[in-house]
Amino acid sequence: MSSADPAATPSPATDGRPVGINEVAAHAGVSAATVSNVLNRPERVAEGTRRRVEGAIAELDYVRNSSGSNLRSGRSDSIGLVVHDVTNPFFTEVARGVQDAAADEGRAVVLLNSDEQAAWQSRSLRLLAEQRAAGAVVMPIDDDMADLLWLRKRDTPWVVLDRGDVGEDLGCSVTVDNHAGGLAAGRHLIGLGHDRVTFVSGPLGIEQCARRLDGLRAACEEGGLDPDRAVRVVEAAQLNPRSGEQAVEEILAGGPRRRPQAAFCANDQLALGVLKGLGERGLRVPGDLSVVGYDDVDVAGLVHPGLTTVAQPKYELGRAAMRLLHSELADADHRHQRLRFEPELVVRGSTAPATTHPTL
Repeated sequence: MSSADPAATPSPATDGRPVGINEVAAHAGVSAATVSNVLNRPERVAEGTRRRVEGAIAELDYVRNSSGSNLRSGRSDSIGLVVHDVTNPFFTEVARGVQDAAADEGRAVVLLNSDEQAAWQSRSLRLLAEQRAAGAVVMPIDDDMADLLWLRKRDTPWVVLDRGDVGEDLGCSVTVDNHAGGLAAGRHLIGLGHDRVTFVSGPLGIEQCARRLDGLRAACEEGGLDPDRAVRVVEAAQLNPRSGEQAVEEILAGGPRRRPQAAFCANDQLALGVLKGLGERGLRVPGDLSVVGYDDVDVAGLVHPGLTTVAQPKYELGRAAMRLLHSELADADHRHQRLRFEPELVVRGSTAPATTHPTL
């Protein structure tokens, strides 16, 4: 290793040993208590002294050891984030929001994947309890609160993400108005003359899917259509492109005479799979079938035709959830809150006025 390599040059105070708080104090000419205040309560330290200590920390490359305080408090500084599918770009944006807000408070985020399975969700929450995580942001797979209630009994606070039916007596929640999103998509399609719409859903036990379907049915009623005749549901196994591609066979079941005019998908991942499956069968979007997604992930605007979708404020969801969790961790008088954001329809090239097809 070259002598010019900084990693090869021993610290001037410790000859290569890990730098401790006492070495920083000696280098800055202050007490160890002053260094501790700079690290934990900087507002108590005069600006000149604080800058001198910060300079010593930088020069000695000091890294604080939080294990001692963690042992005293019985908690780590980490936050668990439990999502359905880490490969879904929607959750990537949410995770960025959680992580940025956590970093503002000096906390790290551990990302866990439930894979839309109850057993994996239970295992993830148990792991967070075993590791004494400070708290958790959780996207539950269904309306069963048993796992979350178990976690709270272990004094691990949580915030539920993208669920609007959690009682404020149980915990905080952050969501988007899924009914309003389904309503907006339905109004758009009905306004284009579509009176036969297939809703491509994930498991309807997932609240988001059920509420988006409710919004679509409400749009039909508002437009003078019988939702039982206008809306057909195809329930996919999972909310991913492969499930969307597999759903196309059921969407088209019955031949051209029974083909819907439009497909509204519970998320963009399903919609991208539907686009692929339709293209492989020689069907044109939107000429033969209009397609609407939900989430507005980045790739929705990059495919051709661009995907009409319902946008969710993904990053803001994550930040808001972490802010609520921090409030519960820091404030003894914290009161649980429900925050709800509004979605927004983004119209692109995958939807067009209905063409004339044979009636059912």
